Amino acid sequence: MRRHVRNPLFLFYLLVIYIVTQFSWWLYLIASLYGKIYTDPNLLEKKTLMLVGEGTVFVIILFGGVFMIKRAYKKENDLNKLQENFLLSVSHELKTPISSVTLFLQTLQKRDLPEAKREEIYNQSLTEIKRLESLVSNILITRSIENKNYFLNKSDIQLNELIQHTLDALQKTALKNHSVESELESCTLSADRESFVSIITNLLQNAAKYSPAGSEIKIKLQKKNQTLTLEISDQGIGIPDAKKALAFTRFYRDENEMTRKSKGTGLGLFITKFLVEQHGGSIELKDNTPQGLRVTIKFNAQ
Repeated sequence: MRRHVRNPLFLFYLLVIYIVTQFSWWLYLIASLYGKIYTDPNLLEKKTLMLVGEGTVFVIILFGGVFMIKRAYKKENDLNKLQENFLLSVSHELKTPISSVTLFLQTLQKRDLPEAKREEIYNQSLTEIKRLESLVSNILITRSIENKNYFLNKSDIQLNELIQHTLDALQKTALKNHSVESELESCTLSADRESFVSIITNLLQNAAKYSPAGSEIKIKLQKKNQTLTLEISDQGIGIPDAKKALAFTRFYRDENEMTRKSKGTGLGLFITKFLVEQHGGSIELKDNTPQGLRVTIKFNAQ
C-alpha cells in the first residue's frame, strides 16, 4: 500500500474518483431540487437537459485532462528511465577505457617488455583513448543539439577521400575484427568536415558493434541523377521494423541480448540523423540481405 501511495498517479486517480463522486452527488441534488422547483414539465425537461449537457461537458474535459496528464507522465517516466540507463552506460563507458589505459601504463612502468609487446600495448591504449574520445564527442554534440547551438562550418570536401581516411583510422580500432568492403565514387559535397566524420564514425561503429566478429561490413558511395547516396550495411542483428523509427530517439537502445552485452549510450543514430538533416539529407534504416541492417543516406549532389 505504501508503494501505491508514493505513486503520483495513484493519488491523482483517487482525486479524480473523489471529484467524479462529488460531482455526481451534486448533479443528483440539483436534479432533485429542479423537480421540486419546476412544476411545468417542459421547463423541467429543458433544465434537466441543460444540467445533463453541462455535466457531459465537465466529464469530457475531466477525462480528457486525465488522459493528457497520464500520457505526459508516461512520457516523462520513460525519458527518466532512458536517462538513467544512459548515465549507467556512460559511467561504464568512461570507466572501462580509463581502467584499461591505467593498467597498460602500469604494465609498461613495472615491467621490462620486448619491443613488440610494448608496441601492442601502445596500440591497445590508443584504441581505448579513441573510444573515449568518440564518447566525449557524442556527449558534447548532444548537448549542443539540445541547446540549439550546434553550427556547421561548411566547405567543399572530397567526400570519398574523407570516408576512406575515416575508414582507415577505424580499421585499426573499432573495425579491427571485421572485414570491410568499400566502393567509393569520387564525389564532392558542401559539408562540415567534423560533422561528416562523426556521421561515418557512428555508423561504422554501430555496424561493428552489433554484428559478429569476422563478418563483413560494406560501405558504398555513389552519385546518380544529382543524388549522392551513401550506404553502410552489416550482417548483424538488425533492427525490427516496429523499432526502426525509435532507433533515432535519444538514449534509445533495443532491449535484446546482444545490445545488453555491447557497449553504447544510445546517442549514435540520434546524432547521425540530426547531422544528416542539417546537411539537407535524409537517412533511412532498411533490412540487409540475407541479414543485418542497411543504412541509406541521400544528399543533393553538386
